[in-house]
Amino acid sequence: MIDDKNYVSAIILAAGCSSRMGGSITKQQMSILGESVLSRSVRAFCECDLIDEIIVVCRKEEIDWVVHELDNFDKVCVILPGGKSRSESASIGFCATSYDADYIAVHDAARCLITKKNIEDVVRAAFIHGAATASTLVTDTVKRLDSAGHIAETVDRRYLVCAQTPQVFERKIYNEALALHEDSDNTDDVTDDNMLVERCGYKVYPVETGKNNIKITTPEDIDFAEYLLKKTSVPEYRTGCGYDVHRFSEGRKLILGGVDIPFEKGLLGHSDADVLVHAIMDALLGAASLGDIGRHFPDTDESYKGISSLELLRRVNNLIWERGYSVINIDATIVIQRPKIASYIEEMVHNISKTLNIEQGRVNIKATTEEHLGFTGREEGAAAHAIASLLRI
Repeated sequence: MIDDKNYVSAIILAAGCSSRMGGSITKQQMSILGESVLSRSVRAFCECDLIDEIIVVCRKEEIDWVVHELDNFDKVCVILPGGKSRSESASIGFCATSYDADYIAVHDAARCLITKKNIEDVVRAAFIHGAATASTLVTDTVKRLDSAGHIAETVDRRYLVCAQTPQVFERKIYNEALALHEDSDNTDDVTDDNMLVERCGYKVYPVETGKNNIKITTPEDIDFAEYLLKKTSVPEYRTGCGYDVHRFSEGRKLILGGVDIPFEKGLLGHSDADVLVHAIMDALLGAASLGDIGRHFPDTDESYKGISSLELLRRVNNLIWERGYSVINIDATIVIQRPKIASYIEEMVHNISKTLNIEQGRVNIKATTEEHLGFTGREEGAAAHAIASLLRI
């Protein structure tokens, strides 16, 4: 019987130099559909109920970035610099695991398409067999070459698998394997942790995790990973609502939707007090789980004093894109007793759609009064409601 109460520590290895990527940043920092390679890997382990703690081993010069990137992942308990080799980094990670850990899961951060189910399947297999690895069957015909580089023979592929990660081991097995490796003179040829365990005489059970569990190694792998995610994932839609209110004040311009509307009073605020755009901004931020406008543009910051709300909307749109979302549509209602603003709505739609870089048909703006009821009916101020829909791209 499988004991799901086993304590499992996961070691995420992200200390590679990414020499084959050829870019200015390492592959663990590279973005796939708006999320970093490292974050994708760690998130999958956080979502797996069988994983109790996560240790991340990274490059020394990237520790600050990793700490910031993984700030919201509760299971990440230790972030520390790696060694000169993969096995040394794994050993450093192992030393940081909880002493109570029954099993150790080692995973390459570069395999960022790993799924919660993949992890669960390998961990459960390790509970039974003591050692298990993610893998996929070899489907190509494999040839062995001779010393001259010619094909010498065809290898029976029925007995071949490609090892992936995670690789999960009972703690005492992995501890023994690491100790033997440290005492060995032959340490340069180790390419995965299965090899360490095999050299101790243990059998590792292969678990089929499919061909989508690719390892990001070259720039082309980023494009392929995005293709796989778009092909296999269900579209993620997000909806947010926004509400804002500003009081009228003498000597202020009345700005709604970026339009300067002639009126004897304007709305009071730190920026231009565009109540419509503010409600839309809050709806967008809410849909992307990014807080509210007060968090991003506090009224205590003098740099935002008198700023155009359309400029703030542009910045919100950038935040949404960085988060991996695009705007589907916006529906907003302005609540104002006077002045009548129906004739300005078309220009408002134009301003907002242009700022968000979307078609005008995706923006709908309505205006209503409250029949002289409440603070808007008494012409003390104006309010706006907005709903925004986003799609993960």
